[in-house]
Order: sequence, then structure tokens, then C-alpha cells
Amino acid sequence: MSEITNQSMDELTGSSSSNSSQDVNSESQSEGILAEYAKASTVQRFISKKKKSIALLVFMCIASLYVFLTLILGYNFLAAVGVALSLITSVLIFVSVLFKKQIHLYLWITYVVLTGGSLLIFSAWGAEGFGKSLGYNLLLTFVPLGASVVMFFLDAIFRKNMRAQRIVSILLSLLLILCSLMYFLSMSMRMRPTVKSMQKGHDEYLNNIKNSGTKQNSPNVLFILMDDMAYSDISCYSYLNKDGKAPTINTPTLDALAEEGVSFENFYSCSPVCSPSRFGILTGRYASRGYLDNVIFPTTVSLNPFGSTRYLNPFQFYNNVDGILGDEITVAEVLQAAGYNTALIGKWNLGDYGEYLPTNQGFDYFYGSYYVNDMTPYNMVREVGGVAEEVHSHWDMLDQSETTKILTEELNGYISTAAEKDNPFFAYYCTPWPHYPIFSGEKYDTTDDSYIACIEEFDAYLGTTIQLLKDKGVYDDTLIIFTSDNGPGREGVTGALRGRKNTTFDGGHKVPLIMSYPNSNISAPKSTSVTNLNVITTNTMNIDLFPTILQYAGITALPQDRIIDGRSLYNLLEDTDGTYCNDPDYRVHDALFYIKKGKVQGVQMPIEYVDKNGDTVKHDFKYFDKVRTENSAFIDQMYKNYLFNLTLDPAEGYNVSMTYPDIASTLNKKLNEFRKQLKSNRRGIVK
Repeated sequence: MSEITNQSMDELTGSSSSNSSQDVNSESQSEGILAEYAKASTVQRFISKKKKSIALLVFMCIASLYVFLTLILGYNFLAAVGVALSLITSVLIFVSVLFKKQIHLYLWITYVVLTGGSLLIFSAWGAEGFGKSLGYNLLLTFVPLGASVVMFFLDAIFRKNMRAQRIVSILLSLLLILCSLMYFLSMSMRMRPTVKSMQKGHDEYLNNIKNSGTKQNSPNVLFILMDDMAYSDISCYSYLNKDGKAPTINTPTLDALAEEGVSFENFYSCSPVCSPSRFGILTGRYASRGYLDNVIFPTTVSLNPFGSTRYLNPFQFYNNVDGILGDEITVAEVLQAAGYNTALIGKWNLGDYGEYLPTNQGFDYFYGSYYVNDMTPYNMVREVGGVAEEVHSHWDMLDQSETTKILTEELNGYISTAAEKDNPFFAYYCTPWPHYPIFSGEKYDTTDDSYIACIEEFDAYLGTTIQLLKDKGVYDDTLIIFTSDNGPGREGVTGALRGRKNTTFDGGHKVPLIMSYPNSNISAPKSTSVTNLNVITTNTMNIDLFPTILQYAGITALPQDRIIDGRSLYNLLEDTDGTYCNDPDYRVHDALFYIKKGKVQGVQMPIEYVDKNGDTVKHDFKYFDKVRTENSAFIDQMYKNYLFNLTLDPAEGYNVSMTYPDIASTLNKKLNEFRKQLKSNRRGIVK
């Protein structure tokens, strides 16, 4: 063996063993050639583990720990970041293959851990059941995980053909990038909520309602909700009325309802954006108690993944909340339990799957869209028992000019059928108007429709619904409620109010409210502050509609396991002798709070004080400890210690905190008390 080896070396160096006396330069040359031979004969693995890399080892350990924590905590925003990290790792693998012609073992392990970890996370925490989550994620991870395994065995597959190994390794690394990108764009973000459950109290309360039923002759309820309509956008609320001028927008149907019933001068939304406001209407609770702090976006994978907004929910709702939680008690659930037939026609915007669906929240029937009309996808579905079928596709709804006609026909069809049954009905009609983009049947040009025409067309179609109620003989037995979810977006008139949608000034929160119910005392005169209108001036909020509707249905017992922030307006509406309406000091609430994106920004509260004339009066004050300006020219500015006397200054134009520091201090204390309450018991669970 020694001889063969020596012979081989002699041949390689061009020398025989007898030439051992050659000079130093020849020996040096022989050693260099020998080193090259040794290097060429070394088997070099594609997955390299010989070279140590502290950075890659640390990256691998962090990725492994990250996956473990995500599995334990179950937050979908963490899972989304994990998938993004696997995409980044696939790019690093491609760079390594391209320039170093191999992958470090730590980098390979990191990719497998992140991708396989995503499969485990979504399968363990998926909101739609193990089978569906597992199957969907297996489909997304099968190819990249399979490609990773093939990479590990490239040396065995291409033992002698290094060129083939090189080509295949580049193709596989590109495949990892494409698959990881596809996973990121197509992954399901639906994971189970990680909030404290109130399901037991939910079930017990509704069971009690089923056993007790409703009072005899309970009214039908027609609830009409506008989307982004301003305080002064209908003629009976027009700011021009005070000057004796003709209103810009004419709404005779709504004007007639106001004349026959009541309108509220100081009615507020509980949020300056739609989803939290709608939560408050349905539950009688501030939306922060349901972890619903902002607008709900679609969770479905869009046909246009780059335009999809489904990534927004995980990063604005940190507890995997994708809508109104199933253990919340909605007015629809209570009425349904009491024997009402319930339906939602129009916009939902409180979740698009599972427990969040309308027919899993107390509605027997749903026809409309889960989303806002500027979202992708935007389609219309018919839903019964948690199962939906599409009736108008996203492509159908690119032109929304027939929306009011379609929804009104569906509403009228439902009312016509429900009115012929013995049990009362609850029809929740949520028009998408006048949210942008605006459409109506009256076309003005090829790009957009008139805001004015949109509202006037809606009012005209609403007139057909009112006439139907009369024709069916149920108009007098129907409680009709009309309001808007929040202040205006691009267009719309707030009157003299400050701010607009998405601000906590009154322009974002103050909305019209009209209520009519002929077979009650609602139509009895209560105030003469506006000619020919019964106007209620005390401050109220849309969270009050939950207990009010229930009381009209004969349900006075509210849930006892949770805080209900709303107060029934029943006594106020039925007040015929002026006990409440004509009392200037009467208030429904001790305080009202203004919340934006889960942050309690302001508080409104009646305060008794001595004015500059020396008289003791009670006025409504509104206070912000700090609030961002609504003026785009100074958008970086934050107002601090702002106090407004809403009774004297409803436009919130003048800060009087320096004039009344004690009042500012009182409201600041009230504001912080409520913040602490939400922090310590966010869901409002009554123990």
C-alpha cells in the first residue's frame, strides 16, 4: 500500500524516489500540487456543517424559540411574522446557493423549522377546525418542505455530477422563494380568539329569555342604519333650517317619520368608524369590551392578493378577533330568543366566517355584503344558518348603481312575508350609503354619482318600505329607528360641528336619530325647540338602543354577567308629562366616552357650576387630555388639556380649561378612571 502511494505521488510530482536530492524549489512545487490533489479528492457536501457560523446559529435558535412561543401563545400576528421570516430565509438560501454553492446546515434547519412551524401553528390554532386548517396548510407547505428534503440529499442524488447538482440546487432554492411567497400571500389568518370567554352567561341569559318570551303585542322593529352620513345630511336636520332656507338634500320620507315621531338633537355614535359603532348598536356596550377597536377587514384570500387587506386584522386586533365575538349578546339574539323573526339586509362589517357571521349572531336571514363597498372583495351573499351563497360577485358589484333598488326589494320581500306571520319581526336594514364610492340610479357622468342623488334616492325607496308597512297593516305596530353609524367621510355636512369621520370631535360622533312608533307615546309632544318636530335634546348614544329596543319588546332584564353601557330611552320616549324632556337638568348618562382605535380620548359629562353671571347652572362639558388635531395643515400637532362647554359651544371652538380648571380636573379624573377600568377588566365581566 505504501509503495502504491509513493508511486502515485512520484507520478504526480514528475519525480522518482531516486531524485530525492532535487532543489528546494522543486519540493515546494510538489507540496502545492499535493495540496490541490487533496482538495480535489475531498467529498464536499451541499448542506455544509463544517464551517461554524455564530450568526446563523443565533438566527436558528431565535427562529426556533419564536415558533415555540407562537405555538404557546397562539397569536395570528406572530404567525404572520413567522411566515414572513421563512420567506426571508428562503431568499438567504438562494443567495447562499448562488454565491457559495452550498447551504449552511443552520440556515437549512431555520427554514424547515419556520415552514413546518407554520403548519403546526395554523393547524393547532385554526378557527375553522383541525381538519380544514391542517388540509389547507398542508397544501401550502407540502412543496417547500418536500423541496427542502430533496436539498438535503442532493449529494447522494448527484454524487459525481456536480454540474447537475448546481443547476438543481438553484432551481430548488428559487422554488423555495416562490412557495414561501405564495404561502405568505395565500395563508389563512383565521385563528381562535385568545380572550376570556363569556359563553356561559350568554347561554344562560338567552335560555331565560326563551322561557319568558315577550310581552303581548310586542312591536315589530325596523332599524335603518346609514353608513358615513353626516349630522345635517337630511332635510329635517339641515343646518339651513335655522336660517329659513331650503335644505340642500330633500328627504320627505324621513321628514315624515320625524314629524310623526321624535328626533334627537344630541345623539352620538360610540365610535367615529363603522365596525365598533355597529358593535355598540347590537350589544349596548363600548366596542373596546369586545376587543373590536377598528374597522374589520376581509379575511378571505382575494383574487388580487396585493390589494388584500386581510393582514390588517391581526395587527390591529392582537387577540385574534376578526369580528363580533360569539359570546357577545346581540339585540338580534335576544329578540330571536323571544320569538321574533330576524333579518339583516345590507352591510354587516362585523366578520366574515364562523362565529362572526350574521346568522350566528341572532339573525335568521342575511342578504348583503360582509364588507364595506370600497373593500376587496366586495360581493353580496344570501346566508342562512351560517352558510352563504353568492348572489352578486365582486365583478358584478363594480357598478353599484342598482344597490339601493336591490336591497330595498329584498327588504320589502322579507317584510311582506314576515308581516303575514303571527310573531313580530326585527328587520335590520344597513344601507352602504353614502359611504364612498357613491352610486345611485341617476347617472351624471362616467366616474361617479352625486352624493345628494344617492341620499335622495335612498329616501325615495325607503318610502316604498313605509308604504308597504301601511299596506300590510303593521305600520302602527312597528318601531322604526333611523340613524347613521358615524360622521361623514369625503362628503357630507356636519353643520357647525368640528371634525369628521375618524375623529373624536363631535363631527365624527354626532349623528341624527329618528324614532317612530304610532301605537306608543313616542309621538306625543315633548319639546318645541324646532317647529313641527318633537325634539329630544338630552345627550344619548347608540349603545342606548340595545336596552331601549328590548324594553319595547317587554324585556326589561338585561344580562347580569357583563357591563351594559347603554341606558334605556323608554321612559324618555314615553314621557308625556314632561318629567324628563322638559327638565333641563335631566341626563340619561353620568358620562359618555369617546373612543378611537381602543384609546379612550375624551369624556362628556354634565357639570353643575357657577357661571360668570353668578348663576348655578348645569352644562355639558367635553374634555380631552390630549387629542390630535383634525387640521391636515398641522397634523403633527397634539392638543392638550382641551375643555369645551358643549351647551354654549357645540362647535367645540373654544378651549375653556384655563377658565374652569376645576372642571377640567374633574373630567380628567373621570377619563382616567374609565381607562383603568378597561385596562383591568376590558371585557366588562361582572363577577
